[in-house]
Amino acid sequence: MQGSRSVYELTEVSTGGKLSRHNVHVQQEGPDTITELSSFHLSIGDQLQDLHSKLVLDHPRGFSRQLHKVIVAHSLGQAVFDGNVQVNREAQQTDAGQLSRSLLLEPRATVNVKPNLQIIADDVKCSHGAAISDLEEDQLFYFQARGIDKSAARKALIFSFAAEVIEQFPDATLQKKVGNLITTLLTPALPSR
Repeated sequence: MQGSRSVYELTEVSTGGKLSRHNVHVQQEGPDTITELSSFHLSIGDQLQDLHSKLVLDHPRGFSRQLHKVIVAHSLGQAVFDGNVQVNREAQQTDAGQLSRSLLLEPRATVNVKPNLQIIADDVKCSHGAAISDLEEDQLFYFQARGIDKSAARKALIFSFAAEVIEQFPDATLQKKVGNLITTLLTPALPSR
């Protein structure tokens, strides 16, 4: 429960474990409330990273942003995102956004995403989206055109994909520690295509 004019920020990074599930439920209980949820999940082996979230906006002028990013770097790896943002009738002048981006690094890697935006109010600005892909050839070409080999380009793009969430941590020391952990975990799992 989130009171009037409060700010709630959640930044999480999840990896490891055969099965990891996180349920997040946030309810805005007053007007002028800000909620920001950022998550990065990494599946580097035969692992399942699973996030279910629900955000309920019940009052005017609520603001919310949810960014969910996942990398599945193993052919038996899996990830799930089931994100629900509910904008109820009284939540006029709400600004809500939800984005899920998934990067699959192996041909049989699996991700199931279900972004869900339920809007009952009529004076709102809301958006949601989901993208699932491998790295884009245009991005790799940009690096290669500047003399960077394809393997180094892939690594840079993959690490920068995760950095968008890692940079949300308020402490630079924690950002560096988490970034180094992700680099250590991803390096042996990176395909050498």
